[in-house]
Amino acid sequence: MRLEDLRFFTRVAALGNLSAAGREFGLSPSAASSRLTSLERELAVQLFARTTRSLVLTEAGQVLLDHAGIALAQMDAAFEQLEAVNAAPSGVLRISSNMFFGRKHVLPHLGEFREFYPDLRIAIDCTDRIVDIIGEGYDMAIRGAPMPDSSLMARRLGSDQRVLCASPAYIERKGQPRSPSDLINHDCIGVEAMPIWYFDGPDGEIVHRVAYSIHGDSGDFSYDATLHGLGLSVKSISHVWEELRDGRLVSVMNDYPIARTGDICAVYPPGKYTSPKVSAFIDFLQSKYGRPPYWDTDYRISVPVSDLD
Repeated sequence: MRLEDLRFFTRVAALGNLSAAGREFGLSPSAASSRLTSLERELAVQLFARTTRSLVLTEAGQVLLDHAGIALAQMDAAFEQLEAVNAAPSGVLRISSNMFFGRKHVLPHLGEFREFYPDLRIAIDCTDRIVDIIGEGYDMAIRGAPMPDSSLMARRLGSDQRVLCASPAYIERKGQPRSPSDLINHDCIGVEAMPIWYFDGPDGEIVHRVAYSIHGDSGDFSYDATLHGLGLSVKSISHVWEELRDGRLVSVMNDYPIARTGDICAVYPPGKYTSPKVSAFIDFLQSKYGRPPYWDTDYRISVPVSDLD
């Protein structure tokens, strides 16, 4: 069995779609089907129960999948050690990042990075979904907020300080809250991943379950809604530092800062050797962001005009 066939099988299982996996490998739908059929013929088992509408792992397919991840991880570790001998990173660097950070803090720097490493190709998936780095074949991911317990390695890129913010138009129309208890009288913009807002109060942490006026499924949605004056939202400073700096957004309730913030980190699979392409990219990002990163230094906490009266 070829190693690439095993990778193809795991991607089919992860995506649940033969054509989608085929596209990642540069295969037409018919070629993807033939490749899977050839693998099943070689193993003398049926790996998937296939219909025109669904693709489901068989018992034999699940057995292979359970062992394939371990085998591929071991082979990738071997390749990483071999790659470390090579001074110039090459191949494909596959990255996952949430939408706003990828667009705002990664994409603008990719041209310069590729000038240093022209033989390195970059595949970046911008999604608010927390991907399975090892299971889905990523080299690294960029993540914010408190890091859960994990075997993944992590390198800090900067803080993930957050603020409660609104547009000046919203503040002019609705006023501003002075404490979490005032939020019941305000329009709050909810996001599926953050149903509860936590604040640091004078007597400890305050838990506020968001009674949202508008609700969405992504950080970009809440960003746009806030800029349009639709309500209050909790945003990472790395997302809105320019808007705070330029006065297009203002922070409110600064006496009750957002609690349970973490760091923005580059995370990658564990191992004795870190892939040179991963190390090179993380080193490059840290050099571009600075210490502390520019989003923590090139902004000011805006104060609504009503606070200055």
